[in-house]
Amino acid sequence: MTTATIAPSPPVPASAAELLARSGEIARDLAGAEHSAWNGQIAEAPAGVLGLAHWDGTLYLDRESILDPLHHLYEHAGEDHAIPTLARYREALATLLHEHAHFLGPSGSTQESAREAFLKPGSRELEEGVTEAWAQDHLDEYIHRLGIDRVAPGINSVQAPGYYAAFVPAVRKLSADLENRNGLRRGEVLDLLNRQTADGQFPLLVDLVYNSTRLPDLELPPGVMTRSRLENTLRSGLAHLDAYELTAPSFATAKSLSTADHILDHLNHEIRTAESASLFTPTSTALAVSSSTGHALPPTRHAPTPTHQIPPPHHAALTGIAPPTAPRPANTHLRPAHTSPRLTRGGLHRPAQ
Repeated sequence: MTTATIAPSPPVPASAAELLARSGEIARDLAGAEHSAWNGQIAEAPAGVLGLAHWDGTLYLDRESILDPLHHLYEHAGEDHAIPTLARYREALATLLHEHAHFLGPSGSTQESAREAFLKPGSRELEEGVTEAWAQDHLDEYIHRLGIDRVAPGINSVQAPGYYAAFVPAVRKLSADLENRNGLRRGEVLDLLNRQTADGQFPLLVDLVYNSTRLPDLELPPGVMTRSRLENTLRSGLAHLDAYELTAPSFATAKSLSTADHILDHLNHEIRTAESASLFTPTSTALAVSSSTGHALPPTRHAPTPTHQIPPPHHAALTGIAPPTAPRPANTHLRPAHTSPRLTRGGLHRPAQ
Protein backbone atom coordinates (compact mmCIF):
# COMPACT_ATOMS: atom_id res chain seq x y z
CA MET A 1 0.00 0.00 0.00
CA THR A 2 1.32 3.41 -0.91
CA THR A 3 0.82 6.38 1.33
CA ALA A 4 0.04 9.74 -0.22
CA THR A 5 2.52 12.46 0.61
CA ILE A 6 0.91 15.63 1.89
CA ALA A 7 2.91 18.76 1.14
CA PRO A 8 3.53 20.82 4.27
CA SER A 9 1.69 24.10 4.55
CA PRO A 10 3.89 27.13 3.90
CA PRO A 11 4.87 29.01 7.06
CA VAL A 12 2.67 31.89 8.12
CA PRO A 13 4.17 35.28 7.18
CA ALA A 14 5.90 36.73 10.23
CA SER A 15 5.56 40.40 9.29
CA ALA A 16 3.56 42.78 7.17
CA ALA A 17 6.49 43.04 4.77
CA GLU A 18 6.56 39.26 4.31
CA LEU A 19 2.78 39.15 3.89
CA LEU A 20 2.91 41.77 1.15
CA ALA A 21 5.77 40.00 -0.62
CA ARG A 22 3.76 36.77 -0.79
CA SER A 23 0.33 38.34 -1.36
CA GLY A 24 0.51 38.37 -5.14
CA GLU A 25 1.52 34.76 -5.71
CA ILE A 26 -1.06 33.53 -3.20
CA ALA A 27 -3.75 35.53 -5.01
CA ARG A 28 -2.64 34.11 -8.38
CA ASP A 29 -2.64 30.56 -7.05
CA LEU A 30 -6.03 31.03 -5.38
CA ALA A 31 -7.51 32.24 -8.68
CA GLY A 32 -5.91 29.45 -10.70
CA ALA A 33 -4.54 32.09 -13.10
CA GLU A 34 -1.51 31.42 -15.28
CA HIS A 35 0.02 34.87 -14.95
CA SER A 36 0.17 37.97 -12.77
CA ALA A 37 1.40 41.28 -14.14
CA TRP A 38 2.47 42.46 -10.67
CA ASN A 39 6.15 43.37 -10.76
CA GLY A 40 6.64 42.84 -7.02
CA GLN A 41 6.84 46.55 -6.31
CA ILE A 42 4.64 48.30 -3.74
CA ALA A 43 4.44 52.07 -3.45
CA GLU A 44 2.41 54.43 -1.31
CA ALA A 45 -0.79 55.48 -3.06
CA PRO A 46 -1.49 59.13 -3.91
CA ALA A 47 -3.75 61.08 -1.60
CA GLY A 48 -7.32 59.81 -1.45
CA VAL A 49 -6.63 56.47 -3.16
CA LEU A 50 -6.70 53.24 -1.13
CA GLY A 51 -5.39 50.88 -3.78
CA LEU A 52 -4.24 51.08 -7.37
CA ALA A 53 -3.14 48.35 -9.78
CA HIS A 54 -0.96 50.43 -12.09
CA TRP A 55 -0.58 49.45 -15.73
CA ASP A 56 3.20 49.26 -15.26
CA GLY A 57 2.74 46.44 -12.73
CA THR A 58 3.27 48.46 -9.55
CA LEU A 59 0.82 48.03 -6.68
CA TYR A 60 -0.07 51.27 -4.88
CA LEU A 61 -1.53 51.03 -1.36
CA ASP A 62 -2.72 53.75 1.01
CA ARG A 63 -0.58 54.21 4.12
CA GLU A 64 -3.33 55.03 6.62
CA SER A 65 -5.99 52.55 5.52
CA ILE A 66 -3.97 49.60 4.16
CA LEU A 67 -0.32 49.54 5.18
CA ASP A 68 -0.68 50.82 8.75
CA PRO A 69 -3.47 48.34 9.65
CA LEU A 70 -1.37 45.44 8.31
CA HIS A 71 1.63 46.52 10.38
CA HIS A 72 -0.64 46.94 13.42
CA LEU A 73 -2.00 43.43 12.85
CA TYR A 74 1.47 41.88 13.21
CA GLU A 75 2.51 44.14 16.08
CA HIS A 76 -0.44 42.68 18.01
CA ALA A 77 -0.36 39.15 16.59
CA GLY A 78 -2.52 36.63 18.43
CA GLU A 79 -4.32 39.23 20.51
CA ASP A 80 -8.09 39.56 20.74
CA HIS A 81 -9.43 42.63 18.99
CA ALA A 82 -12.63 44.63 18.99
CA ILE A 83 -14.86 44.22 15.93
CA PRO A 84 -13.95 47.65 14.44
CA THR A 85 -10.26 46.71 14.52
CA LEU A 86 -10.90 43.34 12.89
CA ALA A 87 -13.08 45.07 10.27
CA ARG A 88 -10.21 47.46 9.52
CA TYR A 89 -7.82 44.54 9.02
CA ARG A 90 -10.31 42.74 6.80
CA GLU A 91 -10.99 45.81 4.66
CA ALA A 92 -7.25 46.24 4.07
CA LEU A 93 -6.96 42.61 2.95
CA ALA A 94 -10.06 42.88 0.76
CA THR A 95 -8.51 45.81 -1.08
CA LEU A 96 -5.22 43.92 -1.41
CA LEU A 97 -6.96 40.91 -3.00
CA HIS A 98 -9.09 43.09 -5.30
CA GLU A 99 -6.07 44.93 -6.67
CA HIS A 100 -4.06 41.73 -7.16
CA ALA A 101 -7.00 40.27 -9.10
CA HIS A 102 -6.65 43.13 -11.58
CA PHE A 103 -3.14 41.91 -12.44
CA LEU A 104 -4.27 38.38 -13.35
CA GLY A 105 -4.42 36.97 -16.86
CA PRO A 106 -3.57 34.01 -19.07
CA SER A 107 -0.03 33.18 -20.11
CA GLY A 108 1.17 35.61 -22.77
CA SER A 109 -1.27 38.39 -21.85
CA THR A 110 0.06 41.93 -21.72
CA GLN A 111 -0.94 45.07 -19.91
CA GLU A 112 -0.84 46.97 -23.20
CA SER A 113 -3.56 44.88 -24.82
CA ALA A 114 -5.53 44.84 -21.56
CA ARG A 115 -5.41 48.63 -21.34
CA GLU A 116 -6.59 49.02 -24.94
CA ALA A 117 -9.52 46.64 -24.36
CA PHE A 118 -10.37 48.29 -21.05
CA LEU A 119 -11.26 51.54 -22.83
CA LYS A 120 -14.03 49.91 -24.89
CA PRO A 121 -17.69 50.34 -23.80
CA GLY A 122 -18.71 48.00 -21.00
CA SER A 123 -15.20 46.69 -20.30
CA ARG A 124 -14.59 48.68 -17.13
CA GLU A 125 -17.98 47.75 -15.70
CA LEU A 126 -17.47 44.07 -16.49
CA GLU A 127 -13.93 43.85 -15.14
CA GLU A 128 -14.67 45.77 -11.96
CA GLY A 129 -17.83 43.75 -11.34
CA VAL A 130 -16.00 40.47 -11.89
CA THR A 131 -12.97 41.49 -9.82
CA GLU A 132 -15.02 42.70 -6.86
CA ALA A 133 -17.49 39.80 -6.89
CA TRP A 134 -14.67 37.24 -7.13
CA ALA A 135 -12.66 38.94 -4.36
CA GLN A 136 -15.71 39.00 -2.06
CA ASP A 137 -16.31 35.29 -2.64
CA HIS A 138 -12.68 34.29 -1.99
CA LEU A 139 -11.59 36.66 0.77
CA ASP A 140 -11.98 34.11 3.58
CA GLU A 141 -9.83 31.58 1.71
CA TYR A 142 -7.25 34.28 0.91
CA ILE A 143 -7.05 35.19 4.60
CA HIS A 144 -6.65 31.51 5.48
CA ARG A 145 -3.87 30.93 2.94
CA LEU A 146 -2.01 33.97 4.26
CA GLY A 147 -2.40 32.61 7.79
CA ILE A 148 -4.09 35.79 8.97
CA ASP A 149 -6.86 33.87 10.72
CA ARG A 150 -4.16 32.61 13.13
CA VAL A 151 -2.54 36.01 13.55
CA ALA A 152 -5.83 37.88 14.07
CA PRO A 153 -8.33 35.45 15.68
CA GLY A 154 -11.93 36.22 14.79
CA ILE A 155 -11.19 38.09 11.56
CA ASN A 156 -13.56 35.83 9.61
CA SER A 157 -16.41 36.71 11.97
CA VAL A 158 -16.64 40.23 10.52
CA GLN A 159 -17.49 41.28 6.99
CA ALA A 160 -16.03 43.90 4.68
CA PRO A 161 -18.78 46.06 3.13
CA GLY A 162 -17.85 45.51 -0.52
CA TYR A 163 -18.02 48.03 -3.34
CA TYR A 164 -19.44 48.49 -6.81
CA ALA A 165 -23.12 48.09 -6.02
CA ALA A 166 -23.84 49.27 -9.58
CA PHE A 167 -21.74 46.53 -11.20
CA VAL A 168 -21.54 43.47 -8.94
CA PRO A 169 -25.26 42.49 -8.85
CA ALA A 170 -25.55 42.58 -12.65
CA VAL A 171 -22.35 40.59 -13.12
CA ARG A 172 -23.49 38.01 -10.58
CA LYS A 173 -26.89 37.63 -12.27
CA LEU A 174 -25.40 37.28 -15.75
CA SER A 175 -22.81 34.79 -14.46
CA ALA A 176 -25.46 32.68 -12.72
CA ASP A 177 -27.59 32.62 -15.86
CA LEU A 178 -24.63 31.47 -17.98
CA GLU A 179 -23.81 28.77 -15.46
CA ASN A 180 -27.38 27.46 -15.76
CA ARG A 181 -27.27 27.60 -19.57
CA ASN A 182 -23.96 25.74 -19.77
CA GLY A 183 -24.35 23.32 -16.85
CA LEU A 184 -21.43 24.83 -14.93
CA ARG A 185 -20.91 24.80 -11.19
CA ARG A 186 -21.83 27.82 -9.12
CA GLY A 187 -19.10 30.47 -9.29
CA GLU A 188 -17.35 28.92 -12.30
CA VAL A 189 -18.11 31.78 -14.70
CA LEU A 190 -16.66 34.33 -12.26
CA ASP A 191 -13.57 32.13 -11.88
CA LEU A 192 -13.11 31.92 -15.66
CA LEU A 193 -13.63 35.64 -16.21
CA ASN A 194 -11.31 36.57 -13.33
CA ARG A 195 -8.46 34.67 -14.99
CA GLN A 196 -8.73 36.90 -18.06
CA THR A 197 -7.61 40.45 -18.67
CA ALA A 198 -10.03 42.95 -20.17
CA ASP A 199 -8.77 41.75 -23.55
CA GLY A 200 -10.21 38.26 -23.03
CA GLN A 201 -13.28 38.81 -20.89
CA PHE A 202 -15.80 39.79 -23.57
CA PRO A 203 -14.74 37.08 -26.05
CA LEU A 204 -15.18 34.54 -23.25
CA LEU A 205 -18.56 35.98 -22.29
CA VAL A 206 -19.80 35.85 -25.89
CA ASP A 207 -18.54 32.25 -26.21
CA LEU A 208 -20.51 31.25 -23.13
CA VAL A 209 -23.70 32.81 -24.51
CA TYR A 210 -23.32 31.56 -28.10
CA ASN A 211 -22.23 28.02 -27.23
CA SER A 212 -25.16 27.55 -24.84
CA THR A 213 -27.59 27.77 -27.80
CA ARG A 214 -28.33 25.69 -30.91
CA LEU A 215 -26.53 28.25 -33.07
CA PRO A 216 -23.15 26.45 -33.32
CA ASP A 217 -25.01 23.61 -35.10
CA LEU A 218 -27.34 25.84 -37.10
CA GLU A 219 -24.90 28.48 -38.32
CA LEU A 220 -22.23 26.87 -40.49
CA PRO A 221 -19.74 28.42 -40.41
CA PRO A 222 -20.44 29.98 -36.98
CA GLY A 223 -22.18 33.32 -37.37
CA VAL A 224 -19.82 36.24 -37.02
CA MET A 225 -22.68 38.71 -37.25
CA THR A 226 -24.67 36.90 -34.56
CA ARG A 227 -21.72 36.94 -32.20
CA SER A 228 -21.20 40.63 -32.93
CA ARG A 229 -24.82 41.40 -32.06
CA LEU A 230 -24.52 39.42 -28.82
CA GLU A 231 -21.37 41.32 -27.89
CA ASN A 232 -23.00 44.66 -28.67
CA THR A 233 -25.94 43.76 -26.45
CA LEU A 234 -23.63 42.88 -23.57
CA ARG A 235 -21.41 45.92 -24.01
CA SER A 236 -24.21 48.50 -24.31
CA GLY A 237 -26.09 47.04 -21.37
CA LEU A 238 -23.06 46.88 -19.06
CA ALA A 239 -21.90 50.36 -20.10
CA HIS A 240 -25.32 51.64 -19.01
CA LEU A 241 -24.46 50.67 -15.41
CA ASP A 242 -22.00 53.55 -15.28
CA ALA A 243 -24.95 55.89 -14.77
CA TYR A 244 -25.61 54.36 -11.33
CA GLU A 245 -22.06 54.10 -10.01
CA LEU A 246 -22.23 57.19 -7.80
CA THR A 247 -25.78 56.64 -6.53
CA ALA A 248 -26.82 55.21 -3.17
CA PRO A 249 -25.92 51.49 -2.86
CA SER A 250 -29.53 50.31 -2.50
CA PHE A 251 -30.63 52.26 -5.58
CA ALA A 252 -27.56 51.14 -7.54
CA THR A 253 -28.20 47.51 -6.62
CA ALA A 254 -31.82 47.66 -7.80
CA LYS A 255 -30.85 49.30 -11.09
CA SER A 256 -28.02 46.83 -11.59
CA LEU A 257 -30.38 43.86 -11.23
CA SER A 258 -33.04 45.35 -13.52
CA THR A 259 -30.39 46.13 -16.13
CA ALA A 260 -29.19 42.52 -15.98
CA ASP A 261 -32.78 41.38 -16.60
CA HIS A 262 -33.00 43.64 -19.65
CA ILE A 263 -29.68 42.35 -20.98
CA LEU A 264 -30.81 38.75 -20.62
CA ASP A 265 -34.14 39.50 -22.31
CA HIS A 266 -32.39 41.16 -25.21
CA LEU A 267 -29.87 38.31 -25.51
CA ASN A 268 -32.72 35.83 -25.69
CA HIS A 269 -34.39 37.97 -28.38
CA GLU A 270 -31.18 37.99 -30.45
CA ILE A 271 -30.77 34.23 -30.03
CA ARG A 272 -34.36 33.49 -31.10
CA THR A 273 -34.01 35.76 -34.12
CA ALA A 274 -30.76 34.11 -35.20
CA GLU A 275 -32.15 30.59 -34.67
CA SER A 276 -35.26 31.40 -36.69
CA ALA A 277 -33.20 32.86 -39.51
CA SER A 278 -31.04 29.72 -39.61
CA LEU A 279 -33.95 27.28 -39.47
CA PHE A 280 -35.99 28.96 -42.20
CA THR A 281 -33.26 30.07 -44.55
CA PRO A 282 -34.33 29.87 -48.24
CA THR A 283 -31.02 28.21 -49.12
CA SER A 284 -31.77 25.09 -47.07
CA THR A 285 -31.59 21.91 -49.21
CA ALA A 286 -33.28 19.57 -46.73
CA LEU A 287 -36.35 17.77 -48.15
CA ALA A 288 -39.43 17.04 -46.10
CA VAL A 289 -41.10 13.61 -46.44
CA SER A 290 -44.86 13.07 -46.58
CA SER A 291 -46.10 11.01 -43.65
CA SER A 292 -48.86 9.47 -45.79
CA THR A 293 -47.05 8.61 -49.06
CA GLY A 294 -43.43 8.44 -47.99
CA HIS A 295 -42.48 10.60 -50.98
CA ALA A 296 -40.31 13.67 -50.77
CA LEU A 297 -42.21 16.92 -50.70
CA PRO A 298 -41.07 19.99 -52.59
CA PRO A 299 -39.10 22.48 -50.52
CA THR A 300 -41.28 24.95 -48.67
CA ARG A 301 -40.72 28.53 -49.71
CA HIS A 302 -40.49 30.89 -46.78
CA ALA A 303 -40.89 34.60 -46.74
CA PRO A 304 -37.57 36.37 -46.30
CA THR A 305 -36.66 37.34 -42.77
CA PRO A 306 -37.58 41.00 -42.23
CA THR A 307 -34.61 43.28 -42.24
CA HIS A 308 -35.97 45.35 -39.35
CA GLN A 309 -37.26 43.48 -36.32
CA ILE A 310 -39.75 45.12 -34.01
CA PRO A 311 -37.74 45.58 -30.82
CA PRO A 312 -39.02 44.59 -27.40
CA PRO A 313 -39.95 47.47 -25.07
CA HIS A 314 -36.53 47.57 -23.43
CA HIS A 315 -34.61 47.41 -26.72
CA ALA A 316 -34.18 51.15 -27.12
CA ALA A 317 -32.77 51.45 -23.63
CA LEU A 318 -30.05 48.88 -24.29
CA THR A 319 -28.86 49.58 -27.81
CA GLY A 320 -26.83 52.45 -29.07
CA ILE A 321 -25.95 53.66 -25.59
CA ALA A 322 -22.99 55.97 -25.88
CA PRO A 323 -19.99 55.08 -23.70
CA PRO A 324 -19.13 57.42 -20.83
CA THR A 325 -17.67 60.66 -22.17
CA ALA A 326 -15.69 61.67 -19.08
CA PRO A 327 -12.23 62.94 -20.07
CA ARG A 328 -9.40 60.43 -19.81
CA PRO A 329 -6.55 61.07 -17.39
CA ALA A 330 -3.56 62.78 -18.94
CA ASN A 331 -1.37 59.85 -17.88
CA THR A 332 -2.83 56.98 -19.91
CA HIS A 333 -0.74 54.46 -17.98
CA LEU A 334 -3.17 54.90 -15.11
CA ARG A 335 -6.51 53.19 -15.21
CA PRO A 336 -9.39 55.69 -15.48
CA ALA A 337 -10.69 56.66 -12.07
CA HIS A 338 -13.50 58.76 -10.66
CA THR A 339 -12.73 60.94 -7.65
CA SER A 340 -15.31 59.21 -5.52
CA PRO A 341 -15.44 56.67 -2.68
CA ARG A 342 -15.84 53.82 -5.16
CA LEU A 343 -13.62 51.12 -6.51
CA THR A 344 -12.62 51.76 -10.09
CA ARG A 345 -9.89 50.30 -12.23
CA GLY A 346 -7.92 53.16 -10.75
CA GLY A 347 -8.38 51.69 -7.29
CA LEU A 348 -10.35 52.25 -4.15
CA HIS A 349 -10.86 55.89 -3.27
CA ARG A 350 -11.13 56.99 0.33
CA PRO A 351 -14.40 58.73 1.25
CA ALA A 352 -14.10 62.41 1.96
CA GLN A 353 -14.03 63.17 5.66
